[in-house]
Amino acid sequence: MNITKIYQKGIICVGKHLHIHILFLPILLAAYLGNYLDLFSICWISALLHEFAHIFVLRRFGIPVSHIVIQPFGVCAKISTAVIKNPVHEILMALAGPFINLIISVLCFIILQYLPISLIGYCMAANLSIFCLNLLPCLPLDGGRVMRALLTLGSDAVTALKISVIVSRIIIALLLCTAVWLLLTSSFNFSLILIGAFLLGNLCFEQKAISMQVLRELLYYRSKPESGCFSNVCTIAAYGDLPARKLLHRLSYHKYHVVHVLDSNRKITKTLTEGQILKSLLNKSIRLTLDEIN
Repeated sequence: MNITKIYQKGIICVGKHLHIHILFLPILLAAYLGNYLDLFSICWISALLHEFAHIFVLRRFGIPVSHIVIQPFGVCAKISTAVIKNPVHEILMALAGPFINLIISVLCFIILQYLPISLIGYCMAANLSIFCLNLLPCLPLDGGRVMRALLTLGSDAVTALKISVIVSRIIIALLLCTAVWLLLTSSFNFSLILIGAFLLGNLCFEQKAISMQVLRELLYYRSKPESGCFSNVCTIAAYGDLPARKLLHRLSYHKYHVVHVLDSNRKITKTLTEGQILKSLLNKSIRLTLDEIN
């Protein structure tokens, strides 16, 4: 394979569909020099099977995967679109990975009853750890994606993202405090600190990337109601002098929005569909008020 380029975020692009985080290489070297390459391989293969479960569900829902990133603490599949527009699909996709790790852990436990081999015991513990860690309600972990999707079902995409980021920061802070406490009071190694720091870095990157991508996707995603299917409708009331762009923060992928425009006497002067608002923002001006949209 030819290395085509190195991204600014420390990602090495190998071919078209495989990317490697540059920190993975020294970790792999340390595993080899420290004579625990077998343990490292078990963890990495478990993470790979975890990600293959995600990819299987994504393909079942017709969501294209652009490439796979080998990260310092696992493997991550990147989809071609910014977000998964159906929250239910995102929940099922996110849970598929931990579910596979739970199955592997149970199988290892059963095998361990007949073949008491230390590597099998380690495989059971590693998969159980991956299962528990990924269910934490913290972005970009699977539990964080489930949390964001559930919040999106009850509100809008932007609000769901903001709440998820706040909860994720709290979880990461608790994780780092626990890691430091364990390091100071016991012989626990500093791997948990590295995981916490890695999650914090990914959260900052994801927050900046997704917040703009969510708004961009909402703006250009015009064909939400599928032909031959029903769509949930959300009704919003707003005064006519409200900048139409502010409504972008109230939209979601799984609902279609209708806006009642009010005058100063709180009477409905007209009703605008989501399609009318988005079309006017795209074709006329992003600074339009609701009164200026026909």
